[in-house]
Amino acid sequence: MSHTELPVLSGDIRLGVAREGGFAYLPGLVAPREIDCDRLTPLQWAHLDAGLRALATLPEAAHTSPDGRFFRLTLSSRCTGESHWQRCLDESHAPAWLVRLWRDGQAALDEEAPSS
Repeated sequence: MSHTELPVLSGDIRLGVAREGGFAYLPGLVAPREIDCDRLTPLQWAHLDAGLRALATLPEAAHTSPDGRFFRLTLSSRCTGESHWQRCLDESHAPAWLVRLWRDGQAALDEEAPSS
């Protein structure tokens, strides 16, 4: 499967969300999240799917600024660990729902459906 083509979500999919970059490495700012799709309610699943589809249309992070931060999203198999999709987005262009997802994890998917 292409890393640019968003896969169909299934119970085997794990979403990893991390905040990376910046001049200094501060582990507390990375705070990676992992969300297993098999633990989502149908409403959370729909919100995640809508949000990821909106993110798939945004441009990739440029990584040109030495102090620039970005969010790295990775969809991988929970069983095999194989990565199916990855996207890096500049922090300054990240939608509010993505910041909430990174900060609050699965609970952020209980809010209204994400928009780009």
